[in-house]
Amino acid sequence: MAIDLSRIPDAPGVYLMKDGSDNVIYVGKARSLTKRVRQYFQTQKYLSPKTRVLVAHIADLEYIITDSEVDALVLEANLIKKHKPRYNVQLRDDKRYPYLKVTVNSRFPRIYLTRRRLMDGALYFGPYTSVKPIRRTLDIISRIFGIRQCRKPINGKASRPCLNFHIKRCPGPCIGAVSEEEYRKEVMRAVRFLEGDTAGLLKELDQKMADLAQAQEYEAAAMVRDNIEAIRSLSSQQTATAGTDDRDVIAAAADENTVYVQLFYIRDGSLMGRADFALTRGGAEIPEALSEFIKQYYQDSPVPPEIAVQYEVPEKELIMQWLAQKSGRHVRVHVPMRGDKRRFLDMAAKNAEMSMKQAQLKGKPHDTALEALTQLKEVLSLGTLPHHIEAFDISNISGTDAVGSVVVFENGLPLNSEYRQFNIKTVTGMDDFAMIAEVVSRRYTRLVREQEPIPDLILIDGGPGQVSAAQRSLKELALDIPLIGLAKRYEHIITPKKGAGQVIILPRTSGALKLLMQVRDEAHRFAVASHRRKRTARLTHSELDAIPGIGTLKKRALLEHFGSVDRVGNASVEELMQVKGISKHLAGRITEHFKKTNGF
Repeated sequence: MAIDLSRIPDAPGVYLMKDGSDNVIYVGKARSLTKRVRQYFQTQKYLSPKTRVLVAHIADLEYIITDSEVDALVLEANLIKKHKPRYNVQLRDDKRYPYLKVTVNSRFPRIYLTRRRLMDGALYFGPYTSVKPIRRTLDIISRIFGIRQCRKPINGKASRPCLNFHIKRCPGPCIGAVSEEEYRKEVMRAVRFLEGDTAGLLKELDQKMADLAQAQEYEAAAMVRDNIEAIRSLSSQQTATAGTDDRDVIAAAADENTVYVQLFYIRDGSLMGRADFALTRGGAEIPEALSEFIKQYYQDSPVPPEIAVQYEVPEKELIMQWLAQKSGRHVRVHVPMRGDKRRFLDMAAKNAEMSMKQAQLKGKPHDTALEALTQLKEVLSLGTLPHHIEAFDISNISGTDAVGSVVVFENGLPLNSEYRQFNIKTVTGMDDFAMIAEVVSRRYTRLVREQEPIPDLILIDGGPGQVSAAQRSLKELALDIPLIGLAKRYEHIITPKKGAGQVIILPRTSGALKLLMQVRDEAHRFAVASHRRKRTARLTHSELDAIPGIGTLKKRALLEHFGSVDRVGNASVEELMQVKGISKHLAGRITEHFKKTNGF
């Protein structure tokens, strides 16, 4: 397809280049779209080898106009994350330090740990270099301020509160026991505590510890002591992003395919922690890769007032302008030449070199995965490398507690955060084919509705019947996604094609087959684990929860006393009354319930 360059406007924006299969293979931005795009189609001798390969695969081009070049920069980073184009530099590993998130923009806010800092109106504290003191501090916040821990929506009409209400760790917004205003006051007290206003609280806890020790309640005093240590540990790590000597230090090392990035967190002049990342190189030089890293990393991470980099990066002024808009203050991006700033930069560079050598000593797992993906592309005659693979499996016992699973692999590696579980809703009895059809339909109905990326390849744990069922669901959604099955007995690849072309047999030593077996086995493991959780929850909780007057505390007391639900059901009224909190009337109600349940 010829690209009509005359229709491209002289305006800032983003361009998306596509191959013959309509896959986005490159995303770029420009101050002038027409001038930038035309450069790709000039005489070949002026193009770099990387660009020549890219241009050879361009079949179509789309563009999006923006108000400014800064807006184009933000949109470019978002589209790279969404489409994962093969010719862009991409942030591959994301080992971020944790933050505390306060959802102040919700009616009844929560406070919890997260490793992603989003621009969603919530408050974030961190990053912190250790998870343990944060978890202890969350426990302290729960006990002192009574901030809820549950995730369920709050409407004030729940029939019963959770255990935290009874042990005075939550004021009970779910049952309307506290007003939104009163609850928010406690949340803001906790926020002030996280902001560093700990002096008054520490003084109060010190006095409490002394009183307990004097009363010879040493175990309780030790618990208060641990809380004090957790608060002080957290306070020492607390980072204010507007500090006078706060900065991030970024350095990198690169081999043929990968750029290894080291990020040092400097707070109040001291090294508070580090993180390492890897980017697909795509032929880029290190300065260009560092520029792309900054644009992608700081999309959803806090911006310090200073970023020290190993090399002068392209588009530095534009990046500084974007970071200033994002953080609300001036942000300096520069290459330090002397002093402690240079010392930290050299240290980061040495760590990046070490990360690269360690990755190479591990046998280059990313290169091995790339070889397997290349084999898969050839064996299955795919239009593109299957970078994004999704696999499905069903787990049930005689049709009960049926659960479907989908696991996601990116570039040959599991992406656990994208795993999903489906409780089967429309199928009764043992019908694996119908269950696969339901799960595939629900999965891709949602992806299409929410405009999420669809996979390059779908793998079904099963044979021709399961593959045909999945194919019908895809046809109903008008989706043409490559689909295969992997039958366990012979490890043969099943395709939707009829006749001899339906089965593909690969040698056991094939990297492509080993990758498919790994993906299939992971889908099976996740499905079985999901089914086990669901079945355990049903067997453990269903009968006691159905008895009026049995709440969380009484249910726990019964189970601790008798050991199982079955033993509770077989107990006499007199035996039940031996449990604290179980009256004669309630014991009679329990025995009557189990008589009806057992058909007596």
